[in-house]
Amino acid sequence: MKNAGKNPQKKRMTGRTAIQTLYFTTVFFFSNDLFAYASACTFGFLFSFIPVSMLILVILIRVLHASPDMIEQLFGGNEQIMRFLNIDSVARTISQIKTITNFEIVLGIAIIFMARRFFSSIINSINRIFHTQIPVRPVITQLIIFAGEAILVSLTSIVIFLFTTARAITRYHFFSEIIPIPPVLLSTMTDFMLNTLPYLIVFIIVLICYKGASRSRPPTGICLVSSVLCVASFIAVQKVMGHFINMNNYNIVYGVLSNTIVLLLEAFFFFTIFLFFAEMVFVRQYFDTLLMGELYLLPDRDDTSRIATIKRLLFIRPDSLLKDGKSVLKVPKGGKIYSRGEKGQFTYYIASGSVLITRTNNLSYMDSGSFFGEEACLLDEIRNEDASAYTDVKLIRIPEEDFFTLLEKNPSVNNKALSQISKYFAKFYGLRNDFSL
Repeated sequence: MKNAGKNPQKKRMTGRTAIQTLYFTTVFFFSNDLFAYASACTFGFLFSFIPVSMLILVILIRVLHASPDMIEQLFGGNEQIMRFLNIDSVARTISQIKTITNFEIVLGIAIIFMARRFFSSIINSINRIFHTQIPVRPVITQLIIFAGEAILVSLTSIVIFLFTTARAITRYHFFSEIIPIPPVLLSTMTDFMLNTLPYLIVFIIVLICYKGASRSRPPTGICLVSSVLCVASFIAVQKVMGHFINMNNYNIVYGVLSNTIVLLLEAFFFFTIFLFFAEMVFVRQYFDTLLMGELYLLPDRDDTSRIATIKRLLFIRPDSLLKDGKSVLKVPKGGKIYSRGEKGQFTYYIASGSVLITRTNNLSYMDSGSFFGEEACLLDEIRNEDASAYTDVKLIRIPEEDFFTLLEKNPSVNNKALSQISKYFAKFYGLRNDFSL
């Protein structure tokens, strides 16, 4: 539990943990209003699509010395790009520039700042997700935006260049002599790689965003799985859209706007999926802390409402925390958990069984799904009661530093803890007839 507020230890995910993860992700997705941020990213993408494409073409032609014919062959068959940008015309215009003038410099700076809107929307969305863990620093945010823009454009250019180079090599006669591949198979492989290339680029960019944009250093495995799920979900959405959307009907009704409408719709779906799985990265990185907060806020058994019942069924057994052997404490019936006069260093959650709390003037019984012992940690005092196992119990022992982290990050937990302290004073000192302490 020492890492409850930091990167989680590697634990096998159970079905219950997966449902809890999905619950947290969905709740935080809506509470952070990420649909609005997905819309902002979509608008930024539309505003930056042509500037980013031109930056990539400039790097391919001016820096990597890719030929216009090679680029046109690669992108010429891509309908989505050709709807908005004449690749052949732009590539040949860029290749004809021999010297860089002040006009080209100013134009290049303008293009960079136009493209910046897109990256700014993405970083702001990631900051919204991780704002409870990482403070927002405007200067660092701006540096990340420019760095992300440079990485995305450069990485995309390099991947495209390597692919086009490999594709050109496979067309030479000496390649077929060295590696005898049937022409039909080679053509099939090339087409597959051509169709896969955009998704590969998207996967790499998504992975970099999940890993670096949050500045919280999430585990690589979590980012990798989330990136795969993001791209796979988007491919599935595209397949469904292609089945239901007839572009010919759109062209008849909306004319040239149809391409923009469909592009915006696809972009919105992508960024919605992207932010959903970015939220999942956050949930998995801080899962133990989030789970502790939900445990502390579990509804009482007396609350029989449907939502309270579902929450108790979903969270009363915290598989993730129970797999941390150092934090799980098993006490047989009648055994002491702590005694009066001890320093309060831990808060306890009852995973199973019942606990007897003995105070000077009262007794209380606590069942599974309850916290106890937090008062001494919060007040930095010695224990004023005895705690023993009324039945065989399994406890999760939470160090005070982890509990304080939970209070700091979750206002609802903080409010309930303050309420528990007032009840603690009432039980320990007793109430007079006028209901004052």
